[in-house]
Amino acid sequence: MTALVQNEGSKMMGETKKILKKLVCAGIVILASAVPAKATLVNSNSIVVDDIEYYIQTDKSVYDLGEGVELLYRVTNLRDEVFDVIGFFPIWDILVTANEGENFREIWSFHWYGGGPLGPVVFRLEMDETMEFTYTWTQIDHQGTPEIGDDTQVSPGVYRVSGVFQGIEGISNEIDTSVAIDITIIPEPGSLVLFGMGFGSLLLCKKKRRN
Repeated sequence: MTALVQNEGSKMMGETKKILKKLVCAGIVILASAVPAKATLVNSNSIVVDDIEYYIQTDKSVYDLGEGVELLYRVTNLRDEVFDVIGFFPIWDILVTANEGENFREIWSFHWYGGGPLGPVVFRLEMDETMEFTYTWTQIDHQGTPEIGDDTQVSPGVYRVSGVFQGIEGISNEIDTSVAIDITIIPEPGSLVLFGMGFGSLLLCKKKRRN
């Protein structure tokens, strides 16, 4: 009888070691998979419309939850003449949207909190001149209101970053351009490891109950 109990105990210890080994390996894989996110190359896209280049960039394409996203939007005049646009503020903006089925919901914009002039404004670029705008998005969702107090941290997922430009050139040449890239926000590696270990502990408890 004693030998039988010892044998069953050895089997349980063996199964426990196997599960723990798998959890350790899973933790290593999770941590290793997070390294490329830190080393990802610049994520960018550009379009040229009527010899005007519109360029959008983030410093990489994959981010940990809560990590700052370095944004850059650039407009370059490739013409041999001045580029003059008039419109209402803001003529240009940087948007972050979330994909919700067939629609994209705006969760943040550079000019969301206002601060610009109320009347028409002029955007002007000389020949071969570039205007560049940079900002660090802290993964905040402004919840569609101007109140800062209800801002929240976004959830892990895929988000679209767009540089938009709207106005009128000359008498009637309406400009409405958008250049976009997608970024992915993932849970912090540590939280994934803890989740894996917690799940493993749950499996161990269930196995012990069965035995």
